[in-house]
Amino acid sequence: MGKDYSMTWMYQSKTTLFPHTKIDVAKEMDKVYPIKGRRYHVRHIAEGKDVIMVELVESYPDSKTKKISRTPLVLVLEMENGKIKTGRHYCDPKLSHLYLSEAQILKAFKGKNKKPLIIK
Repeated sequence: MGKDYSMTWMYQSKTTLFPHTKIDVAKEMDKVYPIKGRRYHVRHIAEGKDVIMVELVESYPDSKTKKISRTPLVLVLEMENGKIKTGRHYCDPKLSHLYLSEAQILKAFKGKNKKPLIIK
């Protein structure tokens, strides 16, 4: 990530329209990504001049119930000098609370037999 990296979530949280990291990203990341045990199943990556788009499924355990949340999402990453300058995170956060199974998620990828890249 570049030194002036920022990420914007393209939805409305309980308190903010388009929440985003601001100045001290290293410090803010603990608030943005507090859940341990996240996994990312990368389905597709596309790139162009100074932009990368990643389609993936983010999975993580609920800290209280231990149920697994699975959220399909797309990241748009703008690059500068080979590093991520800024990004936008597109998803429907309501899907996270449905605790969708892997089989349910795979229905969205009907006809796509390739194995996802898994990042832990």
